[in-house]
Amino acid sequence: MINNLRHNWLWGITALETYALAGFFISTHSTGNFTPPPNSVLDMLDDPPFIFLLGVVGTIALVYSLWNIQRFHYKTIMTASLTFVWLLFLCGFVIHDQLRGNLLSIPSMYSFFVLIRIVLTVLIKG
Repeated sequence: MINNLRHNWLWGITALETYALAGFFISTHSTGNFTPPPNSVLDMLDDPPFIFLLGVVGTIALVYSLWNIQRFHYKTIMTASLTFVWLLFLCGFVIHDQLRGNLLSIPSMYSFFVLIRIVLTVLIKG
């Protein structure tokens, strides 16, 4: 398992970042510090089904990084689900920033760089 984690350490970090994004939404929603505009994209994305989706995708990536599963096109499913989730939340953050009148916020830039790293990891290590 340690050898698999050494080999797939980028996927492990991405799984932890996906868990952190879910934790960000849980903590900001429970403290009341995050109030998206009504009927906006982030008003929908901070609901429990999308947080659960983040947890599931993070678990899929963590399982791959620890056990290096090579069956059932697992890596393809993992990278596609990670790309989908991070692209979905990148679009949500950018739309939220535009509705608030900001150019870009820290969550928007962070999700952009995570998405770029996922794509580059697939292209370079593919």
